[in-house]
Amino acid sequence: MIYDIIPYSTEKNLGKAYNEAIAALPDDCHVCLRDGDTCWLTPDYGVHLAEYVRLHPTAVLTCWTNRINEKAEQQFKGTDGIRECSDFKIHLGVATHFTFDLYDVTPLHGFVSGFCLVFPKSLWQQHKFAEKQVYEDRGPHNLLGVDNDWTNRVRAAGVPVLRMDGLYIWHTYRLLDNSKNHLM
Repeated sequence: MIYDIIPYSTEKNLGKAYNEAIAALPDDCHVCLRDGDTCWLTPDYGVHLAEYVRLHPTAVLTCWTNRINEKAEQQFKGTDGIRECSDFKIHLGVATHFTFDLYDVTPLHGFVSGFCLVFPKSLWQQHKFAEKQVYEDRGPHNLLGVDNDWTNRVRAAGVPVLRMDGLYIWHTYRLLDNSKNHLM
C-alpha cells in the first residue's frame, strides 16, 4: 500500500509534521509525501507509482515538476515558458508526454526538492526527518531544507534517490509571488 499524504505544520516544524504523520501509518507501507501545492495530473498516476515502487522498493523516488528551485534535477526545462505557464491543459500534455519514459529512472546526486518523495516506511524508521533544524539565512523557521537534509542523509547511507522519469506533477511553487516563501 502507498499512502499519499500532505503533512502540514502550523508550528513551522515540517520535520515534526512528517514524523508524526508517518508514525501513524502501517509499518509495511510506502509513503508518498507531497507539498500541499502539488497535483497529480493523469488519472493513472497511482498505477504507475505502484509499479515504480515495485521496481525500486528500497529507493527514495521523486518525479519531474514544472516549478521548483532550479538547482533541483526534478525541474522540467524542456519547453519554453512551461515554468510560468498556468494552463492545466498544457501541463496535462506534458504529463502525458512523460509517460513515454514510463519506468525509466535517473539517479539524483545533487539538490533534491521534497515536493514529492516516495519511500518505504522502514527507511523512515531508520532515518527520521530532522525536527529542530534552524537555518541562519532563513530565520528560525523549520520548514525549508528538511527534505534535502533527509535525502542527503539517506543517500550517504547508500540508499539511491531516483527520479521517476515517466511521472510529472504540477507544482504551484511561488507562481503568484516569487518574493514570498511558498510555505509560510
